[in-house]
Formats: sequence, C-alpha cells, structure tokens
Amino acid sequence: MQKELPMRIDAHVHYMPPTIDPAQLAGREPYWGLLLGPKSVQGWASAEQMIAAMDRAGLARVALVGEYFRRHEACVERNNRAMELARRWPNRIIPLAVIQPNAGPLALAELRRCLDAGFAGVGELNPYAQGFSLSDTHFLRLAEACIRHNIPLNLHVNEAVGPYYPGKSTTPLRHYYRLAQTLPELKLILAHWGGGLLFYELMPKVGRVLKNVWYDTAASPLLYPTAKIFATALHCVDPGKILYGSDYPLRLYPRRQTAPDFSPFIEEIEQLKLPPDAADNIMGLNAARLFGLLPPGEQPPAPSAPPTSLPLPLDGSQPVALVAEAWPATRPVFEAAGIAWQDTPVPHWEPVLQAAAAGGLSPQAQQKLIETLNRVISDNPG
Repeated sequence: MQKELPMRIDAHVHYMPPTIDPAQLAGREPYWGLLLGPKSVQGWASAEQMIAAMDRAGLARVALVGEYFRRHEACVERNNRAMELARRWPNRIIPLAVIQPNAGPLALAELRRCLDAGFAGVGELNPYAQGFSLSDTHFLRLAEACIRHNIPLNLHVNEAVGPYYPGKSTTPLRHYYRLAQTLPELKLILAHWGGGLLFYELMPKVGRVLKNVWYDTAASPLLYPTAKIFATALHCVDPGKILYGSDYPLRLYPRRQTAPDFSPFIEEIEQLKLPPDAADNIMGLNAARLFGLLPPGEQPPAPSAPPTSLPLPLDGSQPVALVAEAWPATRPVFEAAGIAWQDTPVPHWEPVLQAAAAGGLSPQAQQKLIETLNRVISDNPG
C-alpha cells in the first residue's frame, strides 16, 4: 500500500487578483501603493489560478493572510473577500483576519465577526504600515483576544540590516521579543523568518521566552539562499517552529519567473533532502496543528509570565523603561538627568545605572538619581 503523503500547507498566501487597480488601491491605501510600484515583484492571480497552482504544486491548503491595510473599512472589505473564497473552497483555504487595532472596539467586533465565519487566526499585521505599536493598549487587547480564542497572530517582520526595498519597515526586533515576554500564551507567527529573530534562539534564555513563537518562510528566496537559510534556521530552532510559506503571488525568482507559481520554492526545499520528520512538519503539519486542523499533540508548556512589579527600593538594576512605565512620576526625573525612558531609542531591558553611566553621570550623581527616583516613587505610589 502506498504511503499517504502528509498534508502540505502554505502558511502565508495573499489574494491579489488581476482585477485590482493598483492606482485606485494606492489612493485608498498609500502604503500598499508603494508596494505595488514600478519595481515591485508582485504577481497577480485570480482565485481559480491560485487553486490550479496549488494543485500543480501538491498543496492541500493555503492560509490566506490579509494585506495590512491602515483603514478599518479596507480591512472589513478584505475580510469579506476572504469569507467568499473560504465559502467557495472550504477545504482548501484557511482564512486569517486582517485587523486595524487602532479601530478599538470596532477592531474587536470585526475579529468576532471573522471568527464566527470560521477564520483561523489574525494577520498579516504590520505595526509600521498600520500605525500602531506592539505596546499600544488597543493592540494588546486584540492580542489578548487571540489568546482567549486560542488562535495565532501573524505579524510582519523584516531584517534590520541590508539594503532598502519597498515595504521594509522599521519596528525593532526587540519589540516583538518584548511582546512574547509580555504575553507568553500568545501564539505568534513572525513572518519572513522573524526578520532574523530566530537566530537569537541560540541563547537558551531567549529560546525560553520565544517558546510560543513560530517563523514562516514567506518571500525567503528574495532574501536568502534557500540551502543556507534552512540549514542555519534548523541549527537555531526546532523544526516544529518553522512554517513553510511562500508569500504567493509574489514572484520569488523575478529574473526567471514571469508569473506566480508555488512550485519553484517547493522544489528548492525538496532538493535540501531534509529529514522526513522535519520536512513533514515544516511543509504542513506545524500549520495544521496551529490552525486547529489536527489534534495539538504534545506542545511545550508556555513560559511563565514575567513579574508585573519591580522590587523596591530601586537599586539601579531595574530597566529604565519598566520603571517609567510602572511609575510615570519618575519620567521627569529621567528627563532631567538626560536619560531617555521610552523604548525607542532605549531598549526596554537597559538598567537605570547603565543608562546613567552612558550619559556621563558620575557615581555620586548616579546615587543621587537613585535616591531621587525612590523618593518620587514613595510620594507617588500609584
């Protein structure tokens, strides 16, 4: 008896039919207009063309992620299109909801509407393009809703170095790391190899924080040699954390590809001769578990939530950003000392004493700063 092939799922696909007018879309969504500019490698495919391409490539399903629109109304329109496609091909398309967190209650209502229609997650969202921060209240409420509904959240991430290309955004990798620290139960999919965040999982403490994070391979051939990035990634993380994704209908090989096609990237991955279990998980089983198509099996426990309070009195080892967040009255004290307290540009982990020393404060001035901070906190405990 012939062995049944494992389910193949592309975890990162967009719907970009030829009927879209790039100029009209740019007028309503300028950022996506930038992405569809003259140098774009964007391909175009109708739903029927996408399904036919899936059949040729041996794909059982695709996760249909959204275009990270800035206007709430544009997100709703896109989700309506995804609903229609999922109704036509219920066993082939896994729809994810695109949400504008800044819409507040409307965003949560739209998530509820999409979940009622059978959507399996949220994404692709882009903090830079959509104008929100990963620490904003509205976004965190959306992320908490994803936790309650046990669905994954896909976020656009890109590498912090290298040449510019249209759509290369500026959200620091540490912000995604901080999100995983803050909400350890959140199932996070970080697109495009997490912008390289997965490389830091070689550090055991980082790996524990990112235990509930997956990385998709969307657009990979445009960024990295396939053999090298897969070998490197598999040194850094378990194959259970990698999701095959193409970013279809992007033309991943623009020098030799005139039309979108799943097959070339899949064929390159097949040529790597990955261990069978790793290949099966990367090419579909991980996504099937994550999107609720298979029993979850044995999953590593999520890390414990970090402490929500800082010990008092301060001794200087506490991070500036967390002190300023916990006690807003300390912010003028930091400003008077010439110390930035917001996460941009200062990382959330930088201790008070390091920031003070980097700013040229003497040991005596550092001690005075700590005394002042503790006095202000004592006077303003709330």
